Amino acid sequence: MYFPSLTKYPDYNLNNGVKVDYDKYWQKRCQSEEQVLSNWQKQRSDLVLKMIEQNSKILDFGCGDGSVLKYLKDNANISGIGVDISDDALSKAKKNGLEVIKMDITNLNNLNNLPEVDYILGFEIIEHMPNPEEFIDKIKNKARQALIFSVPNSGYYIQRLRLLFGRFPQQWISHPGEHLRFWTVKDIKWWVKAIGFKLDKIVLYEGLPIFKNIFPKLFCRGIIIKMKK
Repeated sequence: MYFPSLTKYPDYNLNNGVKVDYDKYWQKRCQSEEQVLSNWQKQRSDLVLKMIEQNSKILDFGCGDGSVLKYLKDNANISGIGVDISDDALSKAKKNGLEVIKMDITNLNNLNNLPEVDYILGFEIIEHMPNPEEFIDKIKNKARQALIFSVPNSGYYIQRLRLLFGRFPQQWISHPGEHLRFWTVKDIKWWVKAIGFKLDKIVLYEGLPIFKNIFPKLFCRGIIIKMKK
C-alpha cells in the first residue's frame, strides 16, 4: 500500500537504473527476513479470508516474500503456490517453506503451464501491467471458483488533491514506471463488467480514520474485488 504526499515524490535516482527492477522493488518493500505482515496487509488478508473456503488451492501472483500466502495458509489451511519474477523475494518465500514458481507473467505464453486451482490471487499486480485484460483472459480458466485482485484506489482524496496541485497520482515505490494502470471505484466496477466478468464482491479498505467508513470511495486507499466468469 502506498502513502502518498500531496507534493513530494519517492526518492529516485537514474544512476540506480532506468528500468523497473523488481528485485530492488522487493528489497525496498521487504526490509526484513522475517515474514511480518504490515497492518494493511493483515487487514487485506483478513478480508480475503472471508472470500475463500478452508482447504482451498490458491495461486498467488506477485507473491513477493510469501508473507500473505503464509498467513492464508496458517489461517485457512490453504494449499498455496506463489508466483513472482524476483529471485530475492522468492528466496525469502522458499526459506519459509512455500512452494514457488519464478515467472515473468508479462510473457503470456508462460501462463499456459500453470496448474488449475480454486482461487487466483493478485494483490497490487494488475496496475503494473500494460495489458491486464489479456492477462486475465489467459488465466481465467485456471481458477475454478474466482479471481481476487487488489488495486490502489486512484480516487483516494490525496490522489485527487495531487491533481489540483499539478501532480499526477503517485502510487509507485522505487521507480515511476511501476504503475501503468489506474482505477477508481467506479472505474473498476465498469472494467470488470467490460471484460466479461461478474463482480461478486468489492471491498474498500485502509484509509483515513472515521472518514473511510462514511465516504469509502474518497477516503479508502485500497480496493479488493472478487470476480467470477
